[in-house]
Amino acid sequence: MRFEDYSPEMQEKLIALGNAAADAIEEKTAPNSGIPENDPDFSPDLEISRLLNRRKSELETIDARIAQMVLIMRQRGQSWETIGHKLGITGEATRLRYAKLMKP
Repeated sequence: MRFEDYSPEMQEKLIALGNAAADAIEEKTAPNSGIPENDPDFSPDLEISRLLNRRKSELETIDARIAQMVLIMRQRGQSWETIGHKLGITGEATRLRYAKLMKP
């Protein structure tokens, strides 16, 4: 749906929402890029846990996307060997890892 297709009332609400979001972004200061070692509330233990959880989540998302692309490549007729070459593993390793995800 295009913006023009909304009612005037909804257009006003959307404009207000957009302006509020822009104001919030403009008010933000740049994040501190350094490690706040001198901050008494900073916990390296918690930061490590946060980073490990973030890495795990991102890796799971990336792995799922790779699997999706492998299945699309197979549906388009590419061999396990060709796909494995792209992944940096053998065709047999690729088949063993991804063939079970294919629908019969």
